[in-house]
Amino acid sequence: MIFSVNRKFFSNFAIITSNVMIKTHMNFLRLAAVLCTVLYIINICEPLSARDGVSVPCPDSVALSIAREAPDVAAVRAKYVAELEQGRAANILQGPEMDFDYKFNSAGGPDKWGVSIGQAFDWPGVYGARREAAGYRAEALGRLYRGALLDRAYEVKQLLVKLSVARSHMSTLQQAEYAEQQLAEAYAGAFDRGEATILDVSKIRLQIFEIANLVAAAEATLHDIEASLRAYGADPDKIVLPEVTDNAVLKPYEYYRELLLANDPTIAAASSLAGAASAEVKVARRSALPSFKLAYTHDFEENVHFNGFSVGISFPAWSRRKSVRAAEAEHEAALMEADDYAMRVNARLMSDYARCQTLNRRIDDARSTFASDDYPALLKKALDARRISLYEYLNSYREYYQSKTAYIELCGELAAGIASLSRYDMLEP
Repeated sequence: MIFSVNRKFFSNFAIITSNVMIKTHMNFLRLAAVLCTVLYIINICEPLSARDGVSVPCPDSVALSIAREAPDVAAVRAKYVAELEQGRAANILQGPEMDFDYKFNSAGGPDKWGVSIGQAFDWPGVYGARREAAGYRAEALGRLYRGALLDRAYEVKQLLVKLSVARSHMSTLQQAEYAEQQLAEAYAGAFDRGEATILDVSKIRLQIFEIANLVAAAEATLHDIEASLRAYGADPDKIVLPEVTDNAVLKPYEYYRELLLANDPTIAAASSLAGAASAEVKVARRSALPSFKLAYTHDFEENVHFNGFSVGISFPAWSRRKSVRAAEAEHEAALMEADDYAMRVNARLMSDYARCQTLNRRIDDARSTFASDDYPALLKKALDARRISLYEYLNSYREYYQSKTAYIELCGELAAGIASLSRYDMLEP
C-alpha cells in the first residue's frame, strides 16, 4: 500500500515537474524571440554613422590605399629612384687604367716593354660636395614622391566625393520614381473605378517619365565616376562611403594654414632642392681645382726590370669658371621658385577657405530642412486626406527632389573644398 502510494506520488510529481519545465522553456523561448526582434529593430533603425562606425572606412584611408596602388605613382617612384642612383654613380672613382707599351730594337738587341696600372681621381673635396648634394637630392626626391602620392590621393578623394554625391542623387531620384509609380498604380485603379480622370493618370505618367530621365542621367554619371576609379585600379563596388551630407566639417583657417606650411611636401622639397643647388656650387668650385692620377709602372730594358710610380696632374679647362656661375644661378633660381610656390599656395588656400565658408553658410541654412526625409510621407498623407490636390502634390514633390539634389550637390562642393584644404593631412609629416 505504501509502495503504491509512493509510486502514484512520484508519478504525479514527475508530471507536474515536466509541465513546469515545459512552460518555463516556452516562456524562455518567447522572451528570447522578443529580445531578438527588439535587437533586430534597433539594429535596422540605427543610423549608418553609428552602426557602421567601424566598418565604414575613412575616405582619406580609402584614397591613400587606391593612390598607393596606382601605376603612375609607382612609375614616379621608380623614376626618382633611378635619378637618385645616377647621382650616386657620379660620385665614385673612375675605373683604373692600364697601359702597355712595347718597343722593337732595330739593331738586333733585346726589345723594351713596359706596363703601368693607374688610378685617376678628382680633387678630394669634390667627393664630399657631391655626397652633400646627393643627400639633399635624395631628401627632395623623397618629398616629391610623397607630394605625387598626396596629389594622386587628392584626385582619388575628389572622385570619392563625386561617387558619394552620385549615389545620393541616385537614391533620392529612385525613391521619387518609386513613389510616383506607386501613385500611378493607385490612380490607374481609381480611373478604372471612375474615381479619377485620364488627365490625372497622364500627369503622373509624365512626371514618372521626367524622373526616369533624371535617374538615367544620374546612373550614367555614376558609371563614369566608377570607370575613373577603375582606371586607378580600384573596385567601386567594394568602396563603402559615408553620406556626403554627414561628412563636411570646416575647421578654422589657422588649422589649414599650419597644416599647409608643416606638411606640404613641395615646399619642403623646394628647400631641399635649394640645398642641393648650394652643394652643386661647391662641386663646381672644387671641380675647378686640379685632378690627379697615381700609377704603378714596370719597365724592362736590356734584360733589367725597373719598378716605379708616376704622378699626373690634370688642369681644368677654362670653362669650369662658367660652370660655377651656372651653378650659382641655379641656386638662386631654386630659392626664388621656393618662395614663389609658397606665395601661390598660400593665396590659393585663402581663396579656397573663403569659398568653403560661403558654402558652409548656405548648407547651415538648409541643413534643418533636409535633416529628415519625412517630407514625401507628409505630402502623401496630405494627398490621401484631400488637403492638397494631385497637381499640388506633384509640383511639391518635384520641388522636393530638385531641392534635395541641389542640397546634395552643395554638400559635395563643400566636401571637395575641405578635401582641397586638408589634402596634406592624409599622411604623417
